[in-house]
Amino acid sequence: LLLLLCCCSNMSCHDDWLGYLVSVFVNESLTHSQECCPGCHDGKNSPLLHAHHQSGLLEKLTMFHSLVKDNMLKNMKSLLEDYISRFPNANQYDDVDQKTLKSYGRDFLNQSSPRFIYYSHYLTPAVDALLNSTPSTHIKPLPTKRR
Repeated sequence: LLLLLCCCSNMSCHDDWLGYLVSVFVNESLTHSQECCPGCHDGKNSPLLHAHHQSGLLEKLTMFHSLVKDNMLKNMKSLLEDYISRFPNANQYDDVDQKTLKSYGRDFLNQSSPRFIYYSHYLTPAVDALLNSTPSTHIKPLPTKRR
């Protein structure tokens, strides 16, 4: 952690990086909830018949935590490249800094839980404003059973 803080001339860069990862995590969970929704697959019109409208965000994060986390860990390099391209002062990161951020991101995801993602304060309005859209680390959704 100390090395990460030293590598960034802007002390908030690690928080921005974690905010970016939280944003991707949440958006991927929401995408998977829609892809696994029987109501969407069956062409239902009413939101009452769509599973992705029935569950809250924390429940969606819980349902897809392992799937999204594993996929993000596999795509850490491309996530870091996207982060660097979107955030100010991105050119300040040399190879050592990028390795440090990748390591920090892996540790963050490996230690994360759905509740931590949900209640963390890394995704701030300032970080959110810089993210017009997040990359899709798209993978096949899990099959779901109807209730």
